[in-house]
Amino acid sequence: MSTATDLSTAPELTVQQRNQQMVERYAAGETLESIGSSFGVTRERVRQIVSKLGGTSAEESRKKRLEARESASAAARAAFLLEYGQLARRIAATGAPRTIAVERIRALYPSVDAAVAEEALRESDIVFDKLEGENIFSDEVVAAGVWYLLGSDLGLGPDLDGAAAELLLEVITDLKDVLAAASVEPDDIATILGVIAAAQEHVAQHPEATITGQRYGALRDELIPVLGLESRKGATPWPPTRQTIQKRFGGWNDGLAAIGLGTSARGRSKGLLKFTEHDYREAMSDFVADPDRKRTVESYHEWVVMEGDAGQTRPSVASIRNVFGSWGDAVRAGLAADRPGL
Repeated sequence: MSTATDLSTAPELTVQQRNQQMVERYAAGETLESIGSSFGVTRERVRQIVSKLGGTSAEESRKKRLEARESASAAARAAFLLEYGQLARRIAATGAPRTIAVERIRALYPSVDAAVAEEALRESDIVFDKLEGENIFSDEVVAAGVWYLLGSDLGLGPDLDGAAAELLLEVITDLKDVLAAASVEPDDIATILGVIAAAQEHVAQHPEATITGQRYGALRDELIPVLGLESRKGATPWPPTRQTIQKRFGGWNDGLAAIGLGTSARGRSKGLLKFTEHDYREAMSDFVADPDRKRTVESYHEWVVMEGDAGQTRPSVASIRNVFGSWGDAVRAGLAADRPGL
């Protein structure tokens, strides 16, 4: 199949024509690496040629790439709304918040990109029930914010292998979705996950390590603009605020204790929060025992929020699924605990 690249490498091109094509393609936003590969030369050689001919600067070319990426992203969002917009409206009419609408759609249409769906629905005119800012992140994602800022405060380099081997898949995927929705670059996402893993390993070796609420807030204010995580259109940026953590866990120190910091009995938890096996089973038993609640993920999430407002910290959906293997197994475990004779 013939492509533009095939034409650019045709043997009848003169040196001048080839060089001009390099300049034009770089001006259009193509990378030096890609251009060099199509012509069989190094990226440095392409840079030299572009520079010699007075071509586009690296900053201008990067701007073009970002514009092209945003254009592609906008097209993806428009395509999502065209395909699933009416379904999203039906879900919104049930009183579901936007995050639950995305989860419902992806459960039935797994090929849907969560970040694209989240951004498309955020920009749409569809009215969803609002979750308070402190409740839009799962407990695991909230905890990840504390670990990340602790690692940043300690000046730890990212441990990418440690993140790949030690962090729960749910933590990786959930946080990746949150950051991708905020347009954080993949390399930066990997670095953040690596710092989280490095912080956990550091605390395992140095159990006295901790972070104050004041220091957390100051670091968050510094890092959010650097990472391009400023709040957009009312979205709450990650890492969550100090106030979010305090409200979620009943206070800063209680939050540190739940996450595994500032206590004498830290031990490595299975997730980013410290819950015992009894805590998981008790949570499901108490949840299914509530006759007014449907045994769904959405209902459990709402229940966790209500429990938190009442001062009782419960495991997140991601943690429950990790421990029991699936939501269905978790419900069955709760029923068995609630009705041991059955």
